[in-house]
Amino acid sequence: MTETQFIKQNEQRWQQLEAFNTTLQRKGIKALSRLEIRNFAETFRSVGYHLAYAKTHFPNSNLIAYLSHIVGVANNYYYVRKHGNLKSVTTYILYGFPKAVRQTWLFTLVSAILFMFGMLFAYVYVSSDVNNFSQIFPAEMGEINLGEGEVVWDYPLMSAIIMTNNIRVAIMALVFGISGGIGTVYILFFNGLTLGSLAAYIDIMGSPSDTLIFWSLILPHGVPELLAIFISGAAGLIIGKSLLIPGNYTRKDSVIKGAKEAMTLVPGIVLILILAGLIEGFFTPLGIIPQAKLVFALIVAIALGIYIHRVPKRYSTTEKLSR
Repeated sequence: MTETQFIKQNEQRWQQLEAFNTTLQRKGIKALSRLEIRNFAETFRSVGYHLAYAKTHFPNSNLIAYLSHIVGVANNYYYVRKHGNLKSVTTYILYGFPKAVRQTWLFTLVSAILFMFGMLFAYVYVSSDVNNFSQIFPAEMGEINLGEGEVVWDYPLMSAIIMTNNIRVAIMALVFGISGGIGTVYILFFNGLTLGSLAAYIDIMGSPSDTLIFWSLILPHGVPELLAIFISGAAGLIIGKSLLIPGNYTRKDSVIKGAKEAMTLVPGIVLILILAGLIEGFFTPLGIIPQAKLVFALIVAIALGIYIHRVPKRYSTTEKLSR
C-alpha cells in the first residue's frame, strides 16, 4: 500500500478522532454519551494502530507527526483516571482485576505449568535419592531436623522465610519479563523446584502425619500466594512476549502496550499477597487439626476461583473506557 492509498483509506477515521479531541478539550469526557465513549475508544485504538503502521512503512513521512499529535491528545482522555476515588478502587477489586486475569488466562496457565513442572521434576529427583535434596533446596531457607520419627520444623522462622521468598518471587517474575520472559521462566521453574524438593523430603523422611501437617501449614496461605505468583508470572510473560513478538507495532510501542497490560494486574496481585499474609498470620498458626486447615485451604481456593471467573455484570455496563 502506498502512502497516498493509506491516507485515502483512513483519513475519515483520523478526522473522527480530531472531532472527539475538540469536544473533549472543550467540554471534557462527561460531555460524551456511553455510545460516544465506546466509539471514541475504538477510534483511538484504530488510529494508534495506524500510527504504528505509518512508523513502520513510512518512517520519513510528515504523516507521523500528525498522527502522533492527535493520538497524544486523545491519550490524555483515554487513560484518564480519578485518583483517590473509593468507588473506582472498589470497582477495580470487584470487577476490573478479575476481568484482567481472565483476559490473560493463557499466560497465567503457562506460568502455572512452568512452576508445576519444576515442582514435579524436583519431587521425582529427590524421591529417587533423598541426598539430592541438599542440591536443590536453598540453604538460606533453613534446616529441617529429623527427630525420632518426627520432622521438627521451626514454623515461625520457616513461615516468615517462605512468605518473604514468595513476595520476592512474585516481584521478580514480573520484573524479569523485560528479559524477554527468560528470567520469568527461570524464576517460576526454580521456585517450583524448591517446593517440590521440600514436599519429597517430608514424604520420604517423615511419617504420613508429617506430610499431612506439612501441607496443612503450607496450603492455607499457599493457595493465594501461588495464585499471586502465577499471575505475576503471567504479567512477566506478557512483557516478554511484547518484546520478542511486537506484531504490527514497533518494538518500543509493543513493550509499552504490554507493560500497561501487565500493570493492570499488579494492584490485584498485591491484594492477594495481603490476603495470604493475613491467613498466615492469624489462621495458619492456630492449634487446630490439620484436616481443618486443609478444608480451609480448599474453601479459599474455591472462593478465589469464583472471584476470578464470575461474570462481571456491573463492570461491563459501568466502565467508561476500555482498559
